[in-house]
Amino acid sequence: MTHSILLTGVTGMVGQALLPLLARRTDVDKIFTLVRGTGHQVCSNKIVLVTGDITASTDLGISAPVSRDVLDRVTVIIHAAADTRFAAPLDEARAVNVDGTRNVLVFASRCPRLKAFAALGTVHVAGKRTETIDEDDLTHTAGFVNSYEQSKYEAEILLREQMLDLPISVLRLSTVLGDSRTGEVGKLAAIQHALRLCYNSLAPMIPGTPDSAVDLIALDYAAAAVEHLATDGFQAGRTLHVCGGKDALTLTELLERTRELFLQYRPSWRKRAIEMPAIVDLPTFELFARSVEEVGDNLLRSSMALIKHFAPQLAYPKMFGDAKCAESLLAAGIVKPEVLEFYPKVVRWLVETGWGEHKIQAGIPAEAMASD
Repeated sequence: MTHSILLTGVTGMVGQALLPLLARRTDVDKIFTLVRGTGHQVCSNKIVLVTGDITASTDLGISAPVSRDVLDRVTVIIHAAADTRFAAPLDEARAVNVDGTRNVLVFASRCPRLKAFAALGTVHVAGKRTETIDEDDLTHTAGFVNSYEQSKYEAEILLREQMLDLPISVLRLSTVLGDSRTGEVGKLAAIQHALRLCYNSLAPMIPGTPDSAVDLIALDYAAAAVEHLATDGFQAGRTLHVCGGKDALTLTELLERTRELFLQYRPSWRKRAIEMPAIVDLPTFELFARSVEEVGDNLLRSSMALIKHFAPQLAYPKMFGDAKCAESLLAAGIVKPEVLEFYPKVVRWLVETGWGEHKIQAGIPAEAMASD
């Protein structure tokens, strides 16, 4: 069967890595990529840039003639667009992650040839839950650390409600770091910015426990997993964890390894000490954050503003089960890179490129879509 794919969120980290994988498939003839604005480059004649916005309407802001063509042809929808800002006000996060998803679902219901709707989510819909989170787990009243978690949770509720009427699968990703082979980071996110603060000794403390698990996955693995699970390995009605699972570092291990790598890869001229953050309980961290906001200098306030909306997740230690996902990926020959193998490559790339500042980025510009 030949596929025509609608891809939202193409300017996000995973979207950028996913697009060329889809384009090289011989069973894909068209990839409609939803973007905002103009002036974007494409890497294949299969790719059709479609100007639109998932928050605009149930037509996704697509002009009527183009919308009819997309509706008539699409067999697979990969919904990767999201407002990933942890500090976003809840109403703004909901506008993209909940209302936008609702619009994409309505659009999908009008696609007569639709065979698969793969929605990218996050393992952190688990919010403040602790212990082991299985792939089928969703409903809870534990609360959330930030608006991103809450809005993605609410979006997943919508998706589950529509699973009886549409061929939907939810793919929950954990924290995506960088390419397992080169260490390259296509687009910086909160985790990479936090590492930069640590490199500059601007993160005095971090909440959590020494044994808190930090679940990280490689970018190329995440993209390959999504490609497979949205096409050959698609199974309607499933929720899968694309995550590290048992291959997770403890917070202590992560900080110790990070410091070693910083010292190993820093430029020869940089000799001052690199102070890694102390691990403290959540009340201590919150008290420190408030004091910084009240009397701290501008640099420290900016640093705290970056980490205070996501670092508290470490104070709710949990593991993510991925048995179903691992089984499907193993059958397809997709091997999960081990975190201790790819993490050093990513740190090296970040340090040696100045967090990407010394590297010319290629592909579709990030400004194409504000919410990705």
